[in-house]
Amino acid sequence: MGSGVNSGVVSRTKALLSASLIFASAAAFAQTNRGADNYPNHTVRMLVGLAPGGNPDTFARLTAKALSDAFGQPFVVENRPGAGSNLAADAVAKSAPDGHTLLVGSSGIFTINPLIFPGMPFDPYRDLAPVTLSVATTMWLVVHPSLGVRSTAELIALARAMPKPMPYASAGNGSIHHITMEEFKLQAGVDFAHIPFKGAGQAVPAMLTGEVPLAFIGYPTIGQAVKAGRLKVLAFSMARRSTLTPEVPTVSESGLPGFDMSGSTGIFVAAGTPRPIINKLAQAFNEAIRQPEVAQRLTAAGLEVIGSTPEEFDRRIRSEADRDARMVKRLGLRGE
Repeated sequence: MGSGVNSGVVSRTKALLSASLIFASAAAFAQTNRGADNYPNHTVRMLVGLAPGGNPDTFARLTAKALSDAFGQPFVVENRPGAGSNLAADAVAKSAPDGHTLLVGSSGIFTINPLIFPGMPFDPYRDLAPVTLSVATTMWLVVHPSLGVRSTAELIALARAMPKPMPYASAGNGSIHHITMEEFKLQAGVDFAHIPFKGAGQAVPAMLTGEVPLAFIGYPTIGQAVKAGRLKVLAFSMARRSTLTPEVPTVSESGLPGFDMSGSTGIFVAAGTPRPIINKLAQAFNEAIRQPEVAQRLTAAGLEVIGSTPEEFDRRIRSEADRDARMVKRLGLRGE
């Protein structure tokens, strides 16, 4: 009989524990959903790790207005340049995980920075959560007319015939412009000498004089020079042609099959942010970049509109990490 009593007590205890767990889970779920329903309930800060005027800043300011209108709360852009966007990323990583502090940045914060900035004060994989891959920073292979080449194939042939490597410009060590040209060199079996500048805007004057006769660079920064015949576009960096320059062939079409390079720019929040808030933000940004006026202005800035789920962005980051790690190791890159 004692055994039966004990068995009954154990059964009732298990039932009570199970009910308590169910109640606690339901309460937590309800609380999370309430947080998402009320989100945002005050100003949302969008931190950009670069100076005003670059592609991430342009994207942030265009979408901030659209999200302010959609949510009825201010989305305010703050520029915090420095250490390859690590300063802004660290601030977001240490912010309250409530979706009111966002990072607008590139996947390089995850894929390159941990390799070239030893002793980072945060771990991007542990301390940040991807929200959505919004746009791709794209590049065009551009040369000075003095090279006399009309195609990617002719550029490769010229490079192989030169007694010493031609110089090429980039927006800085470890930039997507740098990584893309190094991948091009690897696949084409040619050599060029890297000349890093502090931003694409500083590289253009050197290209216009022919001092640095080639680069992978954003079209909007050299569009007027191309139209004036002062620079020539040979190819586009992604696997599909750009909607901005549909007449320009891709590098993949031009003799390097499978070549597909771009920089991923998107939104991140502090790890631990409730999933419903992350999903709500992803949906809002995806809707914002597809508004006709916003999409048109992003395209004009040389950005390819993408939009993704948090899971898709996470997979993209991890796939880029393998590629970038190989390149960083090969080049021996170090943070500036």
